[in-house]
Amino acid sequence: MSLSLIVPIAADRPEYEHTMPYVFNFSEEGVLLCIKSIQGLDLTKFEHIYFVILDKLDQKYHLAELLDMQLRNLGLSEKAKVLSLKVPTNSQAETIYECVKQEQIEGGIFVKDADGYFTCDFTETNGVAIYPLDQLDMVNPHNKSYVNLDDQFYITNIIEKKIISRFFNAGGYLFENASQFCSYYERLSHFEKLYMSHIVYAMLLDNKSFRPFEVKSYQDWGNKSMYYYSLKKAYETE
Repeated sequence: MSLSLIVPIAADRPEYEHTMPYVFNFSEEGVLLCIKSIQGLDLTKFEHIYFVILDKLDQKYHLAELLDMQLRNLGLSEKAKVLSLKVPTNSQAETIYECVKQEQIEGGIFVKDADGYFTCDFTETNGVAIYPLDQLDMVNPHNKSYVNLDDQFYITNIIEKKIISRFFNAGGYLFENASQFCSYYERLSHFEKLYMSHIVYAMLLDNKSFRPFEVKSYQDWGNKSMYYYSLKKAYETE
């Protein structure tokens, strides 16, 4: 099965008028955080890699140039592409939808959040990355979606910002059929607040099975975003 990796970084927030999104800051290893976010995955499994950004932020902060330079240095330029959206989307799900449609992606898609890191093995079937809440030292539990599992290790439920089990989504989704994902997005796109978990839940209601894949070496940079903002501001004032 053809599999594409999509990293959505197209959020439009008021603070971005004055501060570059922190996922474009450098990690301690000198790699952009949004690129480091995918380095725990076996990138040979992906035919294409897409970083989806917002055009107005690209114009302001030269994001595509930053990404292209690092992707070349890491030897990923042949399979990786930066897609710049002209119009802000209303949700991560819409960002993924626009990427699939504009790039005419076929086969499976792995959606990876840019604000965290993990390593994992996964099969190319519908799946959700999970991690146990009790293994975190620092977390905002209200900023996650949580999953229930049955005794055969299938996902039976997923819900936003309500703790229904010890496992939460670690920032990764796999859909084995990109066109099916788009069909469910179109069905649900009228909702004012649409999360990726809502699409998974709708598919579960239609008896589409999802497997969890438990990740390791999990890092949640979202909880540390204020540190990166303050670090950048201090650098700018020097």
